[in-house]
Amino acid sequence: MKKELQDKLFNKYPEIFVQKDLSMKETAMCWGISCGDGWYRIIDTLCDTIQQHVANVNRNKPNENFTCQAVQVKEKFGGLRFYTYGGDEYIDGAISLAESMSYLTCSECGNKASSPQRDRGWIYTLCIHCRNEE
Repeated sequence: MKKELQDKLFNKYPEIFVQKDLSMKETAMCWGISCGDGWYRIIDTLCDTIQQHVANVNRNKPNENFTCQAVQVKEKFGGLRFYTYGGDEYIDGAISLAESMSYLTCSECGNKASSPQRDRGWIYTLCIHCRNEE
């Protein structure tokens, strides 16, 4: 993902991306968000959902200090992977939904994509236009 879009997410959701400045011995977030720009909206919506849920849980149970931190965000086998520390079943469900949506969304431009396809040993999720530009 372009640094500009990644930084936008880091600034908008600092509690989720708190590990971004840690070393590679502590987290995989030190590598940044490793996927195409086309999934920006999916990740943004997911982070907004996580942030709102964490705020609601902490408002209703102030003594629990509930958190959810991203430890790795990447593309793997043509789909989004969003790994976290903390969270709960609700957040796990939101992540699962976002990951499923990535298989229908071009990782390059964000348009509707066909199912992931293998190309030169890698699996990509791309729209017809981006697939033809390769």
